[in-house]
Amino acid sequence: MEDNSHLINQLYREISELSNAMSKNNEILARLRKSYQDISSSQEEFMQNKRYINQPELTASTWAGKHANEFNEIRKEIESSYMRIGNNDIEGMLNNIEDKISYYEGLNKSLSNAISSKRNRISQLSD
Repeated sequence: MEDNSHLINQLYREISELSNAMSKNNEILARLRKSYQDISSSQEEFMQNKRYINQPELTASTWAGKHANEFNEIRKEIESSYMRIGNNDIEGMLNNIEDKISYYEGLNKSLSNAISSKRNRISQLSD
């Protein structure tokens, strides 16, 4: 047992370091999850506001002619960009966040397994 005390102390230090790493990862995970929720909520609001692109509605009695047609073409371009941002760009961000969440969850699982292994080793050395 006395011969193992140095090794046991080393294992406890390693467990402490691994636990600290897990805590930092948990903080990162909390921020990532909050960001995901915030962006997801904003995406819904963003898509609901798409209707404002075509307001006010242009009719022959309000505005007609070449400039009205050019203005409507600009609106179509804006709507296309708006949809790209709302669907592709924001979805890309959300997917990126999901990937990072999975990464840190996997990392914490590995750290947890390493901690368990070190605790088992301490138990063996203490017997």
